[in-house]
Amino acid sequence: MANDVYLNLTVLTGILEDPLIGAFAAYRNGRSAAQLSAFLHELFERKAETNFSAYVADAVIRDENAFSRACAAGDDISPYLKNAYIADLMEIGRALDFSSDLFDMGKPPVTIKGWDDKAANLLYGYYQSAGYGKFIAQTEFRYDTERGLVPVPPYGLALADLKGYEREKAEIADNLENFVKGLPFSHMLLYGESGTGRSSHIRASVSAFSSQKLRLVELAREDLSRLPALSDGLSRIPLRFLVLLEDLRADVRIPAFTAENVLVAATSETPLEGFGIMIPFCAGDRESYLAIVRELVKDHKIKLGAEELPALADRWAEKNGVTPRSARRLAERLLACQKKGKEFKL
Repeated sequence: MANDVYLNLTVLTGILEDPLIGAFAAYRNGRSAAQLSAFLHELFERKAETNFSAYVADAVIRDENAFSRACAAGDDISPYLKNAYIADLMEIGRALDFSSDLFDMGKPPVTIKGWDDKAANLLYGYYQSAGYGKFIAQTEFRYDTERGLVPVPPYGLALADLKGYEREKAEIADNLENFVKGLPFSHMLLYGESGTGRSSHIRASVSAFSSQKLRLVELAREDLSRLPALSDGLSRIPLRFLVLLEDLRADVRIPAFTAENVLVAATSETPLEGFGIMIPFCAGDRESYLAIVRELVKDHKIKLGAEELPALADRWAEKNGVTPRSARRLAERLLACQKKGKEFKL
């Protein structure tokens, strides 16, 4: 059986670019000692030795291909494409149908349990709701002029972590809800003093709508002229995108573009023309700053006397201001000191 061909794929060829799966295919084709050693090396490097089937299934689910793209777009799938995709699943299932004392094959997730037409039908619904390819695992990207959309670490704060600005949050949420539902929407400008949370509110809001196939793309100010080309590329992807432009200047003009699945959200210190929705983010005063500090201290369960807190927050504000960012950094410092059992000192 040494001449058997395994992982001879047509739709899912992208998974063979994975070093581990590529090494596995080479081993199953050749069965030499050197190929086995190369496969095991990649297996251990990725800590997949206790459930290799799950690793392969994850690669299949996240692969970007004609089937996953069409599913995400809600397009009709031709019987030829679907049959080819099912044949690939069955080919992978056959390749995984063996055991070894050197590692545990394990079990794939329920979605691909049978490696058959039922799995293809389940994946169709999954791609429709979750997107496809790199857009499944990632919600935030940075546009690079050479590499295109580059994944970036997700924003770590939820809307509930951003205190105050309830009216502003509601206005952003209402516009994003219209956008993801295909209703009339407007491009947004959040303007005001640095530290008020303009970008944070945009990022956290996108995270709140990520389950509705909304993704964020950062576009650097110096690359603004590339917005039409970027939006043209995004228009071909069956998802919705918020393009974030930070710290725009008064002399900047947004280039025209026509993609219906792209919403621009920008930040600046002052109002700018060209935006349907302009939301001011005011720095606030001492009382609003103290209110945010109190909420954050309560959320983090920081042990601090009610009388001690205002004086400490005031001293912190003398150097750092009374913005929400200042309040959050104070709470983070207090929490860090509490976890280390040290007294907080300014």
